[in-house]
Amino acid sequence: MKKLTLISIVALLSFAAHAQSAKTLNSYISYATFDVAGENATPFVETYITFDRASLAYVKNDAGQYNATVNITVLFKQGESVKNYGKYSLNSPSVIDTTAISGYFMDMQRYQLANGTYTLEVTLEDENNKTERPFVIEDQVVIDFPERICFSSVIGLESFAKAEKESSCTKSGFDIIPMMIPYYPETANKLSYYCEIYNTKRQLGADGKYLLNTYICAFENGTKLSNYFTSKRMNAKETEVVLGTMDISNLPTGNYYLVLEARDRNNEIIGLNRFFFQRSNSNYHVDEQALQNISTDLVFSGKITDIDSLRKYIMSCEPLATMVEKEYAQSLVQTDDIEMMQKYFYTFWSSRNSIEPEKAWQQYLVQVRRCDESFKSVNRPGSRTDRGVVFLKYGAPDRIVQEYNEPGAYPYEIWHYYTLGSQRNKKFVFMSRDLATNNFQLIHSDAVGEVSNFRWTTEIYFRTYGTYYDYGVDGVANPDSYGDKAKDYYDNPR
Repeated sequence: MKKLTLISIVALLSFAAHAQSAKTLNSYISYATFDVAGENATPFVETYITFDRASLAYVKNDAGQYNATVNITVLFKQGESVKNYGKYSLNSPSVIDTTAISGYFMDMQRYQLANGTYTLEVTLEDENNKTERPFVIEDQVVIDFPERICFSSVIGLESFAKAEKESSCTKSGFDIIPMMIPYYPETANKLSYYCEIYNTKRQLGADGKYLLNTYICAFENGTKLSNYFTSKRMNAKETEVVLGTMDISNLPTGNYYLVLEARDRNNEIIGLNRFFFQRSNSNYHVDEQALQNISTDLVFSGKITDIDSLRKYIMSCEPLATMVEKEYAQSLVQTDDIEMMQKYFYTFWSSRNSIEPEKAWQQYLVQVRRCDESFKSVNRPGSRTDRGVVFLKYGAPDRIVQEYNEPGAYPYEIWHYYTLGSQRNKKFVFMSRDLATNNFQLIHSDAVGEVSNFRWTTEIYFRTYGTYYDYGVDGVANPDSYGDKAKDYYDNPR
């Protein structure tokens, strides 16, 4: 199963250029993988690089307007061997006034690559700011299109229309404009998407049938949203193009997956993929009327009669909660309405385990107490620290590097998960500026939906080198002195 990898690039250094105020280059990079029908055809990767127009330096062009220019190098490597690449300069849309720049622009490219695992290396350089070093970002790309049923990446769309003539945006007879950033504000009431399904005819036969389910589920816990589910019977084809739109006007604020899955006659999943997105919708609220209909005499939470304990229990569930649940819970615990708290607490756990909600809570409580003991700091219980939140959300990591005495570095930990849901080989970096407090903060992770800072080593080594050290071309602090190990630990977990 392929994935859409999302990489946020947040530069930590600022600069001044051409009489503009200090700026930081902001960009968002994602990619998608697709197969190509036909004998000897080669799959391809599409890269989408979005730039915040206001984050770039502008110079006047021959027409008397202003442009920014970004030099881009894209490499796909296996070891030291470059399998495909692109090297080009991208001009921003022209502007007349550089004091009121807003919006984004995107660059999309395609690279043919055979099945395999590659290192994607992207270098971005602001042409009009030679004092700022280029950013070099790396990520792993897996291309895996077997002869059995499989899916391309699922991509969210800004728009789509029948193609009148072939262009760089044309795919399967449609002009496809991908979402620049997978974020849907209140003004966005539709979620459009594109995906391709391969080899159903080969596996199911010319007369084969299968069911295509499309639904939205919560990112935090995988709960399917009943109002956002469609099912369609499909005929087997070599390649099936899926192009659809879902009404999300009533979808609450939160992090979600749009999931497409194929099921056979036995209702077994034979293929799926998904698309991560964020939604903001302040018009949605928890259904308090539904809570009112719960009888606390009949549910386990009605036995929790100490209001302070109930408040503590509710807040301990934040790592598993959706954004709407978090906001409602934070408001609820400020009241003295113990009955409503009991009802909410029951609803929270019954939505995750409808058969044994109390057992699910008790199992979780064991982990909360474990975190309180292992990660407690001077000013908060361990379950409320960053390490505690990650542990409660994802479980225990497979490997932990604890480095508290490295010369020149703040104390840090690197947690490595072999499997994180559908994600593989994900890491979390925690750092503390004061070991005595035991308050380790999450400064970087490559997991979807988590804080992402590809200059995380600058924070770890800031203790010694600060702003005086000349960081490398990728912004990574590797002073090359005795004992500096953080990047090696990250790249080669022990």
